[in-house]
Amino acid sequence: YYQGGALSQSDKREKFLFLALLIAGCLLMVQPLNAQWILSTSAYLSFYEGVALSALVIILPPVMFMGMVSPLMVANLDHSIESAGKRAGIVYTVSTTGGIVFTFLYGFYIIPEFGIIIPAIVTGILLALWPAYFIFKFGWKNSAFFVIALLSSIGGYLLVQKKSSSLYTVHYQKEGILGQVMVTDIPVIKNNKKHIERTLFVNRIIQTSYNPQNDQFNDFAYFNNVGKIIKQYDKDSRILVLGLGGGVIARDAYRKGFSVDAVELDQRIIEVARKYFNLEPGINVYCDDARHYLNACTKTYDIILFDLFRGEETPAHVFTAESINKTKQILKPGGLVLINTHGYYRNEIGKGTRSLYKTMRAMGLLVKLFPTEKTEARSNMLFIATNDLSAFEDKIPTAIQVNAINEDALDLRNAQILTDRQPVLDHLNQKATLSWRLAYQTYNRSLNKSGLPLFN
Repeated sequence: YYQGGALSQSDKREKFLFLALLIAGCLLMVQPLNAQWILSTSAYLSFYEGVALSALVIILPPVMFMGMVSPLMVANLDHSIESAGKRAGIVYTVSTTGGIVFTFLYGFYIIPEFGIIIPAIVTGILLALWPAYFIFKFGWKNSAFFVIALLSSIGGYLLVQKKSSSLYTVHYQKEGILGQVMVTDIPVIKNNKKHIERTLFVNRIIQTSYNPQNDQFNDFAYFNNVGKIIKQYDKDSRILVLGLGGGVIARDAYRKGFSVDAVELDQRIIEVARKYFNLEPGINVYCDDARHYLNACTKTYDIILFDLFRGEETPAHVFTAESINKTKQILKPGGLVLINTHGYYRNEIGKGTRSLYKTMRAMGLLVKLFPTEKTEARSNMLFIATNDLSAFEDKIPTAIQVNAINEDALDLRNAQILTDRQPVLDHLNQKATLSWRLAYQTYNRSLNKSGLPLFN
């Protein structure tokens, strides 16, 4: 804004306006290409350095030139002092209205439907065409810059589209408002034997991995523990799965005779679960927010499973006292509430886990914590809660019981009860989610080196 205001004092302010729009459009067009190399490069930096560098290179330049447009436009409308306020009001009215309209248009339709790459290129072209025409008309030959950027971005995009790896098979890859969803077959060696794991990534964090050849959960202890609990229930029991992922738990319960309802916010994940993870058509899947579904729910369930992640992040609005209380209302007597989260529970990094535990206890549920590994950094944490003490003995196998964390090991003095007025679980989990992301960075570097595309 400041730079645009300074340039508006020049006799060439009309030229500067067109140039600012043209450069902003070109920078938008090359954003997908910038992202390819800068995100690959920043993966080798520390987390915060990588985030800062990515934002500076990808986001700052086009935003800076767009910011110059409003003061230059005000200056170019007319030059009388009397109309200064009126023309400024017109420019900012149009700007704000356009921002509202296009935020909804892109947020609810264009990006969910077409991803990020094509809309970025098309938006850049549309933004740059008008100033390029006038620059050419006025005899300013800089329009060649626009043509070069246009051709390089489209050509580069086509090259990226053709990029492939003989090591991986990418079945599905799409960007959207909720991040990048990718389904990939990854070769792994276990017990000196090679097999293929079909993996669902959200923002390059593994959500589901299983072997489509033998239909097993592989090494995911969390999945296997939930499967053992499901076996303790009779056929025709009802389970609610909040967070579908690849649908392996929903599918396992369905094959055991359960009536299964699953809730998933991202329509893309529902599609890939059906197409690539063999999710049975008899499973009722609702495309909805988990909290919204709980608030409106009139059914009751024997098991309610929370497996809610967007990448490494858990949605804070679902894990509040009010939400837990609603969950308690739709839980059958003797039923279980299962929550999957990261494995940290000690010290400052585990404050989010302890706060969720304290919140569930405050809502009258009996709660125990079961880590899947001895090392917190490698573990998932399975919360198991019930409204009937006997359910711990009747429904939780001994193999899981022996791993329960002693309540005395949970220091609840600085834990807080999570509420709708203070839904701060994501804030309390900052160090834990950062730790998960850092661990995945190393893994993602190997994927990038082996030719798995960042974007397609």
